Amino acid sequence: MIHLYSGSRCPFSHSARIILYKKNMDFNIIDVDINARQDLMIINPKNETPVLVDDIDKNNRKKDLILTNSNIIYEYIDERFPHPQLMPIEPAERARLRMIIFNIEQDLFQYLRYYDTNLFSKEPKNKKQLEQAKKYIIAAIDELAKIFTINKKAEYLFGNSLSLLDAAVLPLLWRLKYYSIDIKPSWLGLIKYAKRMFQTKEFIDSLTPAERGIGIV
Repeated sequence: MIHLYSGSRCPFSHSARIILYKKNMDFNIIDVDINARQDLMIINPKNETPVLVDDIDKNNRKKDLILTNSNIIYEYIDERFPHPQLMPIEPAERARLRMIIFNIEQDLFQYLRYYDTNLFSKEPKNKKQLEQAKKYIIAAIDELAKIFTINKKAEYLFGNSLSLLDAAVLPLLWRLKYYSIDIKPSWLGLIKYAKRMFQTKEFIDSLTPAERGIGIV
């Protein structure tokens, strides 16, 4: 069984939970903010979430697979539980989506990780870095919003169904108010998409009690 060590407000953990609930398979979510922080530090010294542990039984030998990289976790869940598939079937389209996710990791998620972790830091030295990270996050959202400006009929960020890209981005859009990011007029198509996705079963089920109170809707 998959065990997901998850932060109750961590956007990357939230993405993993969306994927797991979309798959509707057996899994166990461990909230590290309640009683498992010490366990997390043992399996991931960086003390970052999410962490995925999968119990594997081969030839009567139980071995645990431990994954600490968010993107690898997302893809592993998708391959471990192949229905519904959240990556394209065609190799070229799969590669194209991987490149988009890789670029967003460089342009957005590395800054989001810093911003989310240090949002309430009282250290003066962090203030300038937080503002810089926020600028990168907003610039990345500008680019995402263009998807719905260019194609007003687009229903998802990639392709014609929910993908790993949607699961990765939706937690950020849910947290815009929490992050003190004002919605621009040019984002209206993106926000309309987000609000529609926020009503899906997998998104509603994925929310922790802490997350329910910080969303934009």
